[in-house]
Amino acid sequence: MLRDAIGQCSNSEWTLAGANAPVWQQVYHATFWLNAWARDWATPFKKPTFHTDQTLEQRNGAFPVITREQMQDYLNKVESECISFLDGLTDDTLVAAEEAFGQTWTPADRIMSQIRHVQHHVGKICAQIREATGTPPKWRAFNE
Repeated sequence: MLRDAIGQCSNSEWTLAGANAPVWQQVYHATFWLNAWARDWATPFKKPTFHTDQTLEQRNGAFPVITREQMQDYLNKVESECISFLDGLTDDTLVAAEEAFGQTWTPADRIMSQIRHVQHHVGKICAQIREATGTPPKWRAFNE
């Protein structure tokens, strides 16, 4: 659904900001944190080359805009890494406790929190696009 929101968002909507951060920033924030959390933590985390601390923040401002093409490429990379991570999990490793960010997490915890987090931002993006155009991006059902 995040990919669909990127694809269904016009160029003018991409930089659209209302009460929330611009659409591009919502997409980057959701994708960046998915990349950080839904992966094998034994492998060092690498930020994308276009990353800045300002682009990750969720607020309006004059930041260098990350293009839709950059985000589509980054989302493809993150999706591939997530699939590899999920494919490598076993019944035992799915519930194995790991320490990070001052808390104990299992991969199952991290997966569930990222599903919720990404969908939260998809909802915000859809609301912004609907407010601007009258038509939100299409929601997907299972296996669509």
